[in-house]
Amino acid sequence: MAKKTGLFVISIVIVTLLVGGIVVNDSLNISSPDSVLSDSAVLQVIFLDVGQADCILLKTGNHAMLIDAGDMGQDTLILNYLTEYGITTLDYLVATHPHADHIGSMTSVVKAMDNVGMVLMPDKTHTTKTFENLVKAIEEKNIPVSMPKPGDVFTLGDANMQVLAPNSAVYNNLNDYSIVLRVEFGNTVFLFTGDADTKSENEQLTNSLSLKADVLKVGHHGSRTSSTQKYLDAVAPSYAVILCGVDNSYGHPHKETMSRLTATGAVIYRTDENGTIIFVTDGETISVTVTSGTGSTSVNTEPLLYIGNKNSKTLHLQTCSSLPQEQNRAYFDSRQEAIDAGYTPCKTCKP
Repeated sequence: MAKKTGLFVISIVIVTLLVGGIVVNDSLNISSPDSVLSDSAVLQVIFLDVGQADCILLKTGNHAMLIDAGDMGQDTLILNYLTEYGITTLDYLVATHPHADHIGSMTSVVKAMDNVGMVLMPDKTHTTKTFENLVKAIEEKNIPVSMPKPGDVFTLGDANMQVLAPNSAVYNNLNDYSIVLRVEFGNTVFLFTGDADTKSENEQLTNSLSLKADVLKVGHHGSRTSSTQKYLDAVAPSYAVILCGVDNSYGHPHKETMSRLTATGAVIYRTDENGTIIFVTDGETISVTVTSGTGSTSVNTEPLLYIGNKNSKTLHLQTCSSLPQEQNRAYFDSRQEAIDAGYTPCKTCKP
């Protein structure tokens, strides 16, 4: 559907069709990032190709927000993206939840920015060095931190943002702590879901806040544990964007999710197939471009997290059947980090 070109010499998709009430056309005629970034009359939403991880840049005029910051070791990649788009300050930096594939390179972003107006993160601490280093960097730069609640509103230039989740204080699954943001720009709406799973989706469905959106950032990289039928029915997206790595070890996106998304009639984009995906809206029309899709490989060749039992000092894979209760868990980004902390590998899952 979209013509694939280089990342920074971009031609807008020259398709003129009506999809869910939004016209996809070449009316904005964007030929370079600067021609968009200097214009507060448009909102640019850039789903960066960071493999099996999340990193999304929103920009309107001189206002910018980054939602998540990829995995560990992607610092240079993400900072190069920000440099190309002329980003030296951020109004908001959103850490949807403290998994490494969402905050892995966020410490470097915090240190590199001239200014970050506010950090948004859920009210959930984590025991990994990745999370601890991020908190330290935020404190050292004296950046305000907000732990938003459903119904809270923020502005990004002329864009209005509303928080939809998390709705509870305690979850068994770290993914359900994900901050979910609904962003309105004129008559167009984007929904960013982090890794919110079924429990979070069900809670969002029961509150009084609208889920309807033109563009859905598909939850949890297209896992079967997200994007339930009821949730998709409520969102009714015209576009769905999946952030996942080529040949990732999780099999994302799962076929069940793809089947449900396809049934909605939404146009589906995937970073593993399309590379970086760029949406531009003037509040009425939406234009989409993709890069050449060079095929960023998945960063993870093994589970992203190792989970330790604080009581027994046993280390498990996150897929182990003998995982402890949430309150007894310690999280590690690498096996060696856990071993150094005195944990012994489980004899069942053999991490």
